[in-house]
Formats: sequence, C-alpha cells, structure tokens
Amino acid sequence: MNLPIRLAEIARVSPGQEAIVFQNRRMTYAQLDTRVSQLASGMQQLGVKPGDRVLLALGNCPEFVIAYYAVIRMKGVVVPVSPMYTINEIGVIMRDCQPSLVITCPELQQTFIKLKESIDIPQGIIVNSCNLENETFLTYEQVCSKGANAFPGTKYSREDLAVILYTAGLAGKPKGAMLTNFNMYSNALTYSQLCNMGPPDRALLTAPAYHAGAQTCIMNNAIVAGATLVIQEGWRGAEELLRIMQEEKVTFFFGTPTMYKFIADCPNLTKYDVSSLRIAFTGAASMPADLYDEFRNKMNMHLTEGYGLAETSPVVTVNFINKSGKQGSIGIPIPGVEVRIFDYEDREVPQGQVGEIVVRGPNVMLGYYNRDEETRWALRNGWFHTGDLAYADPDGYLYIVDRKKDLIIRGGVNINPREVEEVLYAHPGIFDVAVVGVPDAVMGEELLAFVMVRDGQELGDADIKDFCQGKIAKYKIPRYYRFVASLPKTSSGKLMRKELQTWISK
Repeated sequence: MNLPIRLAEIARVSPGQEAIVFQNRRMTYAQLDTRVSQLASGMQQLGVKPGDRVLLALGNCPEFVIAYYAVIRMKGVVVPVSPMYTINEIGVIMRDCQPSLVITCPELQQTFIKLKESIDIPQGIIVNSCNLENETFLTYEQVCSKGANAFPGTKYSREDLAVILYTAGLAGKPKGAMLTNFNMYSNALTYSQLCNMGPPDRALLTAPAYHAGAQTCIMNNAIVAGATLVIQEGWRGAEELLRIMQEEKVTFFFGTPTMYKFIADCPNLTKYDVSSLRIAFTGAASMPADLYDEFRNKMNMHLTEGYGLAETSPVVTVNFINKSGKQGSIGIPIPGVEVRIFDYEDREVPQGQVGEIVVRGPNVMLGYYNRDEETRWALRNGWFHTGDLAYADPDGYLYIVDRKKDLIIRGGVNINPREVEEVLYAHPGIFDVAVVGVPDAVMGEELLAFVMVRDGQELGDADIKDFCQGKIAKYKIPRYYRFVASLPKTSSGKLMRKELQTWISK
C-alpha cells in the first residue's frame, strides 16, 4: 500500500465524497483520482521515468496535491521546495537532486528561465498557468489533457523512494531526507488513526504544503482517511483563517505556535463560530505555556502537541493533553515507533536524565541523498539520531530541553544560521559575522546578527537588509543587528555560539 493506491481505493468506494475545497473550486475523490492519473500519464509521455526526481515549487493549491500524488503514482520522486526560495536557494537543491522535470507557479517563471541556462531540466518545466513567459514551458492543462483518465496497474515496493525533503543542514547547505512509500504511508495512516479521522472530517491546510508536517499531518492525513482537505493559499491573517473555519466547518487544524498566537490575539475571535473544530494540533516549534493557557481559555479547547523531523516522515510523538494532562511534553511515541534517550556514547540514560532523542521505526528515512557519510553518522547503530536533547518522565512522556543543533526555529520553520552567515560574509563591508536566534513572543525566535565591520567601513541595519534581498528568502534575513569589535572563538578559531547567547541580554 502507498498513498496513491489509498487514494484510488477511496475514489472507488466513495467517488462522490468531497476531497478538496479551494476558494470556489470543489473536487470529489473520483475527480481527484482521475486528475492524478491524467498528470501521471502526461508526465510519462514527456519522458519522466520511475526514479526520476520531479521538483515541486508550488504554494498551497489543488495542483500541489495532484502533482504530489501523480509523481508517486508513476514511481517518480517528489522534491517539494518553498516557492519563497530565491534563485540561489532553489539552484542549490536542483544541482543536488538533478530533477528531470519541474512543476511550478507563474511567479517563478523568470527564476526557472535563468536556472535553465545552467542546469539541465531534460523533461522540461510545467507552469500552473495559461500565461507562459517562455514558449518552451508547458501549462499544467496541456500535460493533463494528453494523459489517460486511468493509470495502468503498477507494482510498488514499500522501499521505493517516494519523496526527498530538503532540510537545513549544518554545513551551510540543505540536505535531502529520502523517504520511501512505506515511510510516508505508514506515518500518515498511524497519525490519522490516532486522531480518529474519518470521511466526516474537514482538515484545513494553511501551513505551507512543501513542509513535512503539512504533508503528513494535513494533506496525507485527510486523504488516507477519506476526509475533505480544505486548502488555504497560506497564512492570510487570523480573521481569514477563522472565517474559513466557520464557513467550511473545519474539524482539524495544524498550525505553528506563531499561528495560534495570532488566533488568540484576534480582537474579533468571538465573532466566529468554530465549534466544529475538534483537534487543534501544533508542532514545528515549542509551545510556550502561557500561550497554551491563553488559547485554551479563549477557545475552550486543548491544543494537541507533537514532535517530529523531516527525517522521520515526520511524526515521532503525540501528546493529547486533554487526555494526558501533561502540558509542556511532546508526548509519547506513536504506535510502531521506538524512541530512546541516549548519551554521547549511545548508551541509554536512566529515566529523568537528559540525553539525545534517537528514533527507530517504519517512519525513519533511508538516508540523506548524495550524503553517504552523513547518513552513516545520523543512522549509526540502527537508530536515527535527532540532535535534540530531552528526558522522559516515569510515564514515558518526553520533554525537550535543548537542541544539539544550532538551528533557529522562526515561526515553525528551521533556519540554518550558517547559510545566513555565508550570505552576510559576501558583503564587502563585513569582516566577520555570527547569527543566533533570540526569543520572540510571536515568531518564537527571530534572527540576530553580530557583525564585525571592516576597517574604514560604515554599515547600518538597512544596508545589510538591502544586501540580503534576493539572496535568501525574506524570512531568513536577520531582523536585528549588533555591531561588535570581536566575536568569541576558541583557540582554533571555532565560533562559540553558546557564548554568544550570553551576550544577548547585555
């Protein structure tokens, strides 16, 4: 079983069940399944073969769902990327995964025209638009119209590579977590069963679809359950979100703590009837206790917390706080997944002692694409090493205390500080720089750059922000800057990031 087979099964059993709602468009499961087959068949006619990577640079829309399932149906490999990425960021991923085909949105046409000059895309570029800026591009409709309504029977292996999710790597470049058919299907199915999802449910996709959590916890969760997926283009403010929840009678929502902060602070919160909502799930970043309490008091419902990573498809643990009463915990492992707390020598630590979270189970990736050494290290001794530090209480509930990694989590999105630093180093007026995360009431963390200016140069915040435009996604550009005479380093010249944290309050 894999995701497209499950989709076909739902379409066969409940063809008239509403599958997707997007703005004024509504699609049944029969229509969705047919569209997936048409695109899969059309891609095959273009020359896309099993094992080929297909890059999806799309926002939240039905075409993302269709393309995602179509690529897996024809045994290709989905590579979702953020449509907010700059040409540099997309280029790094494309050079690594070498996609045979790109499916993108109208806004990125110029980006891919430029990328095509230096990167071969043998099967071409499909644009989700009728207005093309390059005659060599294909429209989504053109490809679907050439495809067959029914895709021929295909034999799938549970170990077939299905998705590559690029995640922030600590070496300055993103690395692709390779996920199989069984990784993705088993994780979505288990999660859906834990949430008691079924055809009457309506899940709202507001979180970015390219993100691991949005794919498994919303999109795939809804489809394996035969529920309805209500798609919002993206975050458009709390009032727009609440309006959709009310009109579509949404029962399931997944959001980052930042989203819940905006909802709790909405001045017109009581104006909207969202009583249909039965699960409000949060992940991707830590949920502050005061925000949890504020949301519960205003919405009269408990948030459900969870933990996961791209490398684990992503769900590892879930905490239904209304049942456990353990606020602040990331919960217990989902069925079929094992979690241990190890010390630096991979020995399990006693209960209550802090160590690194390690994971084993059907959700754990094959490894990192083109990164054999990093794969061996991450999966050493048969366990995936998360880099997150936690402890377990007597009931087995886990509590995150720190990250071994240097990653910054802003609004639920991981940001590698070294990637930002490399951009800043290219500024002719900057001699040395270090980027750290600082607490923020809304975003969870914001970026602060400690900057050493070259002799004879004068720089201000605006100068650096202007320099960063177009080189990295806007959300990665530091919000705060502190100009310093030196940075704390070891005798060997290594930056002491922990020491920098002590400078923040000075």
